[in-house]
Amino acid sequence: MQHDAGDRRNLLSDLLVRLCGPVGTGDHLRAIAAACEEARGGRLADDPALMAELEAATAGLDPILRESALACVSGDLRRYAAILDRLENVLDLAALEGVNHIYWCMQRQLFLMRMDAATAPDFLTSRLFPFYERFVGEIARRLDAHPVPRPAGAPATGRVVMVTNQLLSGYHQPSRDMVRQAARLQQDCGREVLILNTNMMPESYYSPFVPPFAAAVEEQLNGEQVATFEGQRIRMLSSIQPGLGADKVKGFLAAVEAFDPDVVIGFGGSVVIADLLAPARPLVHIPTTSGTPVTLADIALDYGGTAPPAGGGRLAAAWRPFRLGMIPRRDGDVASGGASGVKGGRAAFGIPDDAFACVVVGNRLDAEVDAAFLALLERVLDAVPRATVLFAGAAEALPGRLERSRHAGRLRPLGFVEHMEGLLGLCDLFLNPRRTGGGGSAVHALAAGVPALSLAVGDVASVVGPAFLVDDEEAFVARAAALAGDAALLEQARADARDRFAVIAAEGGDATQLASYLDEAVTLFRKRTQG
Repeated sequence: MQHDAGDRRNLLSDLLVRLCGPVGTGDHLRAIAAACEEARGGRLADDPALMAELEAATAGLDPILRESALACVSGDLRRYAAILDRLENVLDLAALEGVNHIYWCMQRQLFLMRMDAATAPDFLTSRLFPFYERFVGEIARRLDAHPVPRPAGAPATGRVVMVTNQLLSGYHQPSRDMVRQAARLQQDCGREVLILNTNMMPESYYSPFVPPFAAAVEEQLNGEQVATFEGQRIRMLSSIQPGLGADKVKGFLAAVEAFDPDVVIGFGGSVVIADLLAPARPLVHIPTTSGTPVTLADIALDYGGTAPPAGGGRLAAAWRPFRLGMIPRRDGDVASGGASGVKGGRAAFGIPDDAFACVVVGNRLDAEVDAAFLALLERVLDAVPRATVLFAGAAEALPGRLERSRHAGRLRPLGFVEHMEGLLGLCDLFLNPRRTGGGGSAVHALAAGVPALSLAVGDVASVVGPAFLVDDEEAFVARAAALAGDAALLEQARADARDRFAVIAAEGGDATQLASYLDEAVTLFRKRTQG
């Protein structure tokens, strides 16, 4: 959509009303974030004169609010660098909860691909990673959270601790993947595993950063728990205590000392408790997403790639090839009474029998289905008159945006879909937005024999492989039209999808490879600490 000077002037006025108004509640911050997104969608950042006005008019605002808002509008990572400069100057005095909140808000925007990497190409490795390392050290200093090192020469125990920032229900793909990996270590490798569900991401807003972020917490996962998978029972300790309290952090460190593992696994990026243990225990990082990890581990495993991070350095030295063994959730795995398949077939989802049914799946559709992707979908619908696009996943703002589309009747938000396997079995094509995440949904699609269509970015590209990737938006539209117009081509693509699922299932099914990395980490730790 084109925006003239008058439109952008109005966007600037609306944004300034929000930025210079109240900021004391979550509703206020979310309203500011919405105004920033409107300005971003209107390409306010393309007008240097208006951006200069924005800079001048907000000069007296809270610097975290100001810089994060301007970063949201422009995508300029130098704004985040300015925030880190301020935090580093007061890190020994700033509230840990506020710093933690700012860090995770930044990470959220990076994960959602909302920032322009070209504005600071080395931001993650040269700015964010060193800041995180210092922040972990400050947590240790402030809370006196110093783990007791394992005595040199102590015999192996065969035990492993897996630490995560967030474990949710069985509907959450990374949580399923973690429990499965723990079960495989126990069953196939004879290791005894303890899971720590630490909930160290901010559960509320502790700073005026926009867009604000707060992590979900599974309230029933508190205290001593037992996770089960494929007949294996894995002991788990979980805390829903908010924030970075000393009792919480020290409690987890004490639990590790009592369990006495040979090695610790940090499952996911920026796992604070795992990284606090790095001086005392061998540490392995297992990613839940693609991209450069933020971890202090001796060994940092890949999400499925075959090349180390560019630029060399510590992270590249720690890198090892790996693919996490992701498995799709079958209907009935989690919800009691769930049955495979969907009664009523396509009619249950309002899909016409003769439609070419495309589906977009995700937990963050409000952010991932942005104006650019919606415009791309409209081009697909122009090229394929019988196509319908379904959106599976909880979303609040998306339905309203779809209603304003010129193809509103063919863009159908379904909300949360319990029987995902059944839905995918009714679809013809899995469409992927430009995003980091989505790997789990891509695995589900391949397992159901649904071909994917994606640009070569993020987790989905790693999962589906080159056969399902295109170079640009023109090729995206052309590929969708070709599949819709050629039954034989579509059937071959379905077969290719099933074959690709078999490949990645086999790649991720070897627990002995992970066990060998655990042993290597022990050796590297010994060299690191004993010289």
